Amino acid sequence: MKFLLLKTRVGQAIASVLLMSVIACSLSQQSTTSGVSGGSEFSQTTAPQSLARETISSNLVALFLVKKDNLKNEFRGEVYPIALMLNDRYLEISNDVTGDIRNDASRDRIIQMNNQRIVFNAIKNFTVISDNQKLGEFQVEKPIVSQFACSSIITGQGSFQGQTSLQTVFAQIPQKRSGRFTGYVGNQRFNEIWRTAIAISQAPSLSKPPAASEADLARYRQTVLTFGKAAIAQVSNGKPVPDEVVVESIRVVDLNQDGSPEIFGKVKQKNATNVNASQQLDPIGFATVWLTYKDGKPQLLETTQAAVSLLGSQRSPSDLLETIDINGDGIDEAIIKRTGYESTSFEIYEYKNNQLNRVFSGAGYGC
Repeated sequence: MKFLLLKTRVGQAIASVLLMSVIACSLSQQSTTSGVSGGSEFSQTTAPQSLARETISSNLVALFLVKKDNLKNEFRGEVYPIALMLNDRYLEISNDVTGDIRNDASRDRIIQMNNQRIVFNAIKNFTVISDNQKLGEFQVEKPIVSQFACSSIITGQGSFQGQTSLQTVFAQIPQKRSGRFTGYVGNQRFNEIWRTAIAISQAPSLSKPPAASEADLARYRQTVLTFGKAAIAQVSNGKPVPDEVVVESIRVVDLNQDGSPEIFGKVKQKNATNVNASQQLDPIGFATVWLTYKDGKPQLLETTQAAVSLLGSQRSPSDLLETIDINGDGIDEAIIKRTGYESTSFEIYEYKNNQLNRVFSGAGYGC
């Protein structure tokens, strides 16, 4: 009996891998692979440490959303696929079906047409993680067509296993990870708020953020500000960078678990007040800074910078969603969300050979 049970489980695992390979092959022409350098309005500078790799053969990274319907006071859980890591390559795995929706195709018909490309047919179980904390085990019950701004995307809808509820997880996710969507899609009215975390199909042990004293945090913020000002100067159109440049936030992590912290900081120019119509077109500089400390001294890893007019979004164009070991080599990868004008996309960075290397860029949506 035990042998038959083991044989069944092995067969299920093989079938799952085979199905995932078929999905990956069908997407390979659209995939983003290791070493990607896709176009972006962000410029980058790079300047970090590798361990012997014991890679996980496959892992699906997704954005988890718990949505609250304000009209019905109901909660809905979804996973939006960001990237499939398969044999050390990162594949573009999202299914944008906006064109089909605009052509009035039914949602059931869209799911049927894309059946061979839906990764949730092979991968259904995820661990949801927020700020290095496991929130619960989420299981996909069915693929659905979901709305993201002006985009329609196939996601996996489901529920948490055990005693965890969607409402509980909604309350656990920080409000900084929130969004809102109101309006109509066809005859369907939406009034939703949601909160997001990262979902991963094979969750490794989570690392603890290094402890930092108030003095350490003050030192980190000052260093981030120095590098951030220099980055913003590159997008200031030759104008002097004013003193009103501030650090919005910093996050302290230890990507390679060597005891020395890595710092992710967001820097921006302060908004001008009482501006006239022409001044509203003037850009505001934003920058993100990655740095590490070696022997007590800061070393710059990477900066990204962008300029956005006052008429545009005043949110930072970059956000660190999570650091997590995706490939099982003992070093955390960084998952970044990029926000542009009516657009959102995601990037994954590996930290090795004293560098942050972007290995994935994609899974975009917007208007």
